[in-house]
Amino acid sequence: MKEQNPVILFPTPSFFPAQTGGPDNTCYWLTKALTSAGVKTIISSTDFGLPTQIKRGEWLNTDYGRIKYTHNLVHYMPIKTIWYGFLQMSKVNLIHLTMITYPASWLTALINHFTYRKQIVWSSRGDLDAYMLKRSPRKKKFVLWLINNVLGKEKIWFHATCEAEVGYIRDQFGDVKIVQITNYMDIPQRVVQPKEKEILFLGRIDKKKGIENLVEAVSQSEIFLNSDFRIVIGGDEKHPYGQELINLVASQNLQHKIIFVGHVSGIEKEKLLARAHFLIMPSHTENFGIVVTEALAQGTPAIASTGTPWKALADHQAGFWIDNDPESIKRILERVLSMSPAEYASYQENALRLVKEEFSMDANIGKWIAFYNFLSMEGKPAPEGLIAQ
Repeated sequence: MKEQNPVILFPTPSFFPAQTGGPDNTCYWLTKALTSAGVKTIISSTDFGLPTQIKRGEWLNTDYGRIKYTHNLVHYMPIKTIWYGFLQMSKVNLIHLTMITYPASWLTALINHFTYRKQIVWSSRGDLDAYMLKRSPRKKKFVLWLINNVLGKEKIWFHATCEAEVGYIRDQFGDVKIVQITNYMDIPQRVVQPKEKEILFLGRIDKKKGIENLVEAVSQSEIFLNSDFRIVIGGDEKHPYGQELINLVASQNLQHKIIFVGHVSGIEKEKLLARAHFLIMPSHTENFGIVVTEALAQGTPAIASTGTPWKALADHQAGFWIDNDPESIKRILERVLSMSPAEYASYQENALRLVKEEFSMDANIGKWIAFYNFLSMEGKPAPEGLIAQ
């Protein structure tokens, strides 16, 4: 009997071509590869961060599935997204949720629990690390209580991208079912761009990112201060923490060495990644950090903190995996500046090889399809190597 691929519903807070965070792209790359492989995907999303030219309020057939973007008066309570997702539940085999504490996710899970009781895959997407749980703690404690005491975890498979995230899930929900699959990406064509003397931070400007430690490291490094290199910070800085960083840079008289360029997306983002000498991600915690793969795909080596799951950078000599205190960052900046052209070229080659061999969505989509089929077909054995122990 021929195996029939499942139909999967994805209710999401936002979705490509929006660029509000990593999941906009990681979920897009997943659904695009699934669609190409013949798996039917249905996506119910808000229009948060969506370009104005994209149609709202109607089902669109795309190369990443059938999707409806809806405008909701309150992004944190997207009634339309939840409603249109509910209307599709009877047509699907599985529901894949993104973010644990976002209302579109837990309300969809609650509705499903009392109606269709479909199998759920629930991606944490960094929602359970200590930094995130400290935000709106009362609301998050309620959601965690709801999952633990009401939803019936026998119908839920949690998805983790790394070992640390497996630990976060176990800490909150105990001995639950977890699939561990890293984030893969649609490898883009390299942008032809001359390298500049820039160390790039690119992403959401947030306290968990440890950017103040990067600023402090620069202030302590005479070698960096006396070089032609500068730090470029890409991301929306128009909020209190962003202003704190701007003030910190000004107080250290570093405006000529640390440049804020605001939010970037699309081809401008690719150019920024391509021209950077190195990417740096000094986060206190990350469940993944998709910007690292985006940098590697442009031949840009990366520096990531040990609070991220990026030991592979050091293992493959495609970058560095370091503590994120100012002294450690200072030493690695000076190490990067001391590289010979031949050594740097080797790191570039290793960066491209690493992302193509380990993080290509096209090469790895079979893992997701095998897991979805395991959930949707009774009696099918669990795929080897994907189930967290």
